Amino acid sequence: MEVTYKPSRTTKFFYKLNYFIYMFGIPSFWIEDLNISKTFVKIYNKFSSFNNVLQYIMILSELAAFFTQFNLTERQRMNLYLFAISHPILCFYHLTLTYHRKRVRSILYTLTVSLKRDYNDEEVESHMISKTKTYLTALLSACMLSMVMYICDACSDMMTNDVTFTTLITAYPDVQDRSVQADVFRALINIIWWIFMTRIYAVFLLVIPLSICLSHQYINLQSYFRSLNDIFDRNDLSQSEKEDLYESKMKAGIKFHSETLECTRETQTVCNEVFSGQIIFNIVLVVVLMAQMVKSERNLSNLCATSITASAVLISTGFFMWNAGDVTVEASHLATSIYFSGWQNCQNESSTRIRNLVSITMAHAQKPVILKGLGYIKLSYASYLRIVKSSYSVFSVLF
Repeated sequence: MEVTYKPSRTTKFFYKLNYFIYMFGIPSFWIEDLNISKTFVKIYNKFSSFNNVLQYIMILSELAAFFTQFNLTERQRMNLYLFAISHPILCFYHLTLTYHRKRVRSILYTLTVSLKRDYNDEEVESHMISKTKTYLTALLSACMLSMVMYICDACSDMMTNDVTFTTLITAYPDVQDRSVQADVFRALINIIWWIFMTRIYAVFLLVIPLSICLSHQYINLQSYFRSLNDIFDRNDLSQSEKEDLYESKMKAGIKFHSETLECTRETQTVCNEVFSGQIIFNIVLVVVLMAQMVKSERNLSNLCATSITASAVLISTGFFMWNAGDVTVEASHLATSIYFSGWQNCQNESSTRIRNLVSITMAHAQKPVILKGLGYIKLSYASYLRIVKSSYSVFSVLF
């Protein structure tokens, strides 16, 4: 998809994000080819395809472990449940986004280029980029720290309890197998696991900035409509020219709003499986992690690994739902910005026509804009709290 556009801070930022997305192992979703040599792309694509096969084998081996591993400690059994449940869900994230690759590219083009071509509030743009960097840094740090802590926990367990170094429980080797080939296989599994998680980081690098950019597009629209009031402060235009310019700008704003709503619908479509999977992922994983804290041996390394993983799960779900909720909140403020766009400055015949136009536009903007997961759960701050509470409720019933 080759396009020509005027670079902005937003396009440069998303270009860099998609560079990392590609290097993390899933296809780039940017609107143009990345500046990478064709030779490297050819080799790297084969390498990524090979890694994908290894990851599918890893997931299948984890599921098969339920039928082959019978000598597990309580901690190892809970880890088996934790990873065997979470990895298929996480794997589904990048598969579904890759399937919707063309639609994601279209959304990115509209949000970063088309809708910013005629009006782009630089303050809103700076806030969007700053917020995205903060969220991604916090989330990726929590996820990587969680993985490091599980390795530290496995090392601690190996030294204190004289067991094998085991993080992921797979069908082979047996957890009590101390042979060299078993140790080599465990090391390879850990490498594959880390590569697998880079795919998940790539999903975070796409979905979270996409939802943040969408919510800030509604803020940009608010700024646009409020800026129309400045037309009537100009001294170089007559009253009739001001009214004509205001009307044309209002109609352009209506078009921008319509395109933004279409982007919202498309985002719901392409991210629906990710939003839904994250809700299921959060409930199941929090229940398993709380059970792990109750049943497993209580030592510092195990406590740190479990608590940091729980924090990473809650943070990731929170960032998905909070940013999606911001879309609803910012869209609800749009009608107020339209009201303060300066329509009251119009006079005579144009006044009635413009008031009708503004009234219809406000009525359209007052319709709730909601992103959902699982088809009916509204993604918002309130829904996030209910999901966290429901996770604890499920744990209380089961344990």
